Amino acid sequence: MTVATTADETGTAARIRKRVFGIALGGVVPLVLFVQWSDIVVGGTMAAGPFPPLAACLLWAMLAGMHHALCRLRGGRPLLTRGELLAILAVWLTANMVAGRGMTHPFLCSVAAPVYYARGATLTEAVDTYLHSGLILTDRQAARQFFEGVHRSVPWQHWVRPLCVWGLFFLPFVTAQICLCALLERVWVRHERLSFPLVALPVESLRAAEAPESARALRQAIGAGMAIVLAFHGLGVAHAYLPAIPHIPFFNDISALASHPPWSAVQPLYINLYPMLIGLTFLAPTDVTFSIWFFLLLSKLERLAVAFAGRGDTVPGQGMAQPPYLEEQSAGAFLVLAGLILWNARHALRAILSRNACQREERWFLIGFLFGGAGVLGWCAYHAIPLWFSIGYFGFYLAVVLVLSRLMAEGGMTWGLAPILPDRLLLSLTGAQALPPIALTRLMLFTQHLRDARQMLTPAGFQAGKLREEIGLPFRSFYVLLLGATLLALALSTIVALTLFYRHGALLQASNNDGLQMSAVVIPVTAAGQATLRLTGAVRPSAEAGVALLAGAGVTGGLSVLRARFPGWPLHPLGYALTGTLQVGYASKMLCSVFLGWGLKALTLRLGGARGFRLLRGVALGMILGDLLTGVVLKILDVLLGPSGYAIF
Repeated sequence: MTVATTADETGTAARIRKRVFGIALGGVVPLVLFVQWSDIVVGGTMAAGPFPPLAACLLWAMLAGMHHALCRLRGGRPLLTRGELLAILAVWLTANMVAGRGMTHPFLCSVAAPVYYARGATLTEAVDTYLHSGLILTDRQAARQFFEGVHRSVPWQHWVRPLCVWGLFFLPFVTAQICLCALLERVWVRHERLSFPLVALPVESLRAAEAPESARALRQAIGAGMAIVLAFHGLGVAHAYLPAIPHIPFFNDISALASHPPWSAVQPLYINLYPMLIGLTFLAPTDVTFSIWFFLLLSKLERLAVAFAGRGDTVPGQGMAQPPYLEEQSAGAFLVLAGLILWNARHALRAILSRNACQREERWFLIGFLFGGAGVLGWCAYHAIPLWFSIGYFGFYLAVVLVLSRLMAEGGMTWGLAPILPDRLLLSLTGAQALPPIALTRLMLFTQHLRDARQMLTPAGFQAGKLREEIGLPFRSFYVLLLGATLLALALSTIVALTLFYRHGALLQASNNDGLQMSAVVIPVTAAGQATLRLTGAVRPSAEAGVALLAGAGVTGGLSVLRARFPGWPLHPLGYALTGTLQVGYASKMLCSVFLGWGLKALTLRLGGARGFRLLRGVALGMILGDLLTGVVLKILDVLLGPSGYAIF
């Protein structure tokens, strides 16, 4: 592939030069090493957390600093254009998502967990019978050493086969997701012009560099927002290490105010302040953000109504649907929204299938998506997962990644969760008896890397596509680079993470890191409990779950029609889709910050108009940057003084 060329005067590269390929791919190595060292050895603030991930931002800031110094030494002649620097950032942001919590750590824990966590005769017998050495780590001592640490080398003789087998799954799985981002990029960025608040900061920096007359005011506004956040976080960090120092708590659990039934149904209750989320909400459209907090409140009222009616447990169970079926309602919403997303892209997809020479590049990515999807389904069929179930499972997963990507692109919801895992949805409709025991047992292995937006590649890929379009980089070369960097990060992080897990122990480090706690403890224990319920026949078809699914689809369809017919309609279906997430408590944590961001923007537009919004837009960007800088400081303190327990996400 020929990639050499020059850049034009605006800083937009006509082609991707070899040095950009080299730096982007070469930078994956220190990126992966830093993520593994940070999240496994040090703990504390996650380097591979929500988008934008901390490790990629830190590494890119170092690159930008070194590049600036080299420019001065070369008499002002840059080695890279501004566009090329942002292209490298886009690649690293996406690769970062698979390097730790996003894919590598959950995957490795899923391979080692079955023999380690199997309890009871039913599950133990199923694991021994149906999970062979090509799918999991069957050696019990090697699994124990993985979780508990022995300061020894990795027993590669037990790992080589499952790594190779799962590599045949992840290669088409990752390829299909990158190709999906490429297929829909121009629709979302050019035609629908979504706001993409998560990458607003680098986009605004590029535009400010091209319009120096407005850069000064923007820098001042960003500085003001950053100073406010750093001041409040500074007191919080100081208090974490020296409790005598007063501070203003950002996270407040007020669930005790509703501690008695039936009012306890509205728990958890939080007044949490996330400066980054407030800033992102301010940058997002008000109809989306208003709908998010409105429907989150409405979901609490639904739970309260169910509690007053005495209809069962209001806390979702491990394997069975529970009133008021919020997860199933949201699942219906996700399916309808995904259908609408594809329907709105129908003209672009039809053009790709035509003989239009302008669409030739997209055609290759359509082929890649189809082959990737076929590869995933073929892998599942070979390993005894019925084809109908695999189609339903990954079809719903496709709907989830599309809608969560849309939430991130329109509303800046970087912490959005899937409404329900695909297997739980399907089995709530069909019952566990619809699958043979071998398939029920092997479903334990899929819950790890299909949980939320922090563990999904597609939303990050769409953000990278927005940066590509703004920079003007060549379409095919960029996505080939993105795919190569992502696969490299996945392969390299697997090797490095295994080495560190056997040295330090996944469980021993889990107490210092929320990501490892989820990957090594919460999710595998939940998967084992679900498998036991399913194998014993406790999970039966639920007519109520099916009705809730249809109701969610109907509400979403109605909201979409109202939004299309009445331009001023305030309720956006994306907000409704978020109400039934896997962790209702996590959505509740976002509620106050989303409300504040929406309220601040609505008030600004009403009182200050477009001018006031432009002024405070810089402050919002500064709040986002202030949170990221706080994360960098926290990581340094984690290394020097040990994890403080202070969190920014």
